[in-house]
Amino acid sequence: MIYIRSKAEALDAVAAVLALPERRQQIVQLTVRVAMCLDPEARRFLADCQAGLIEGGLEYMKKRRHDLLASRQEEAPEAIVIVDSSEDQLLEQVGVALDALRLSEIVRQVFPAVRERHDPWEIARAFLADEAELRKVMIEAVRAHGAGNSEVYERARQDVQRRIAAAAPPWVDDLSLLAKACEVASPGEPQLLAVVAVDDMRAKLVIDLLQTSKAEALEYLRGVTTRIEQLRRLEAESK
Repeated sequence: MIYIRSKAEALDAVAAVLALPERRQQIVQLTVRVAMCLDPEARRFLADCQAGLIEGGLEYMKKRRHDLLASRQEEAPEAIVIVDSSEDQLLEQVGVALDALRLSEIVRQVFPAVRERHDPWEIARAFLADEAELRKVMIEAVRAHGAGNSEVYERARQDVQRRIAAAAPPWVDDLSLLAKACEVASPGEPQLLAVVAVDDMRAKLVIDLLQTSKAEALEYLRGVTTRIEQLRRLEAESK
């Protein structure tokens, strides 16, 4: 077994695994490749490919997150800063957004041309719009990458581009306003804008609040940041 040292090598490994005929074999072999990966970013990419392309996508990632939350609460009930998502709907919404952003990295790695043209949140919106179909397209694309089938690969890229365009937000003219507010609310938090931008309801809420009560808009954004940090910490503690 060859050690994996980069995302490019990780993508080749995923293509080889998806060429296997049985899902059980795919899961086992990708798990092995995760263990053989020496680069942290590439290892995370492999794990996201396993979750996003083989295990069940956003639903699988949601269940894993809920299991981690339940385990954390059981271990330290007296020091809970992360509440159950049934009590904190914003926590659940942020979790879904972060999961979709992780899946967007698969698209960005498979299609460098898409990576150059679109931010992760734009791709994540396409996943949230029609995850099942986009997953099928990405599986075809990864297999085509591994087989050197440029025709299928290019057709998949065009399909992905169409899906991203179809999922473009209606408030895009206010993007700079939203970005500035995110920077003011939480300077240096790289994922705040993306987490807000993947969902029209969140984005429009902030944009509207900026017109009527900037303080409330910034308070809401700081609440989103808190939940990003909570889920990030939960993920780190699970490793």
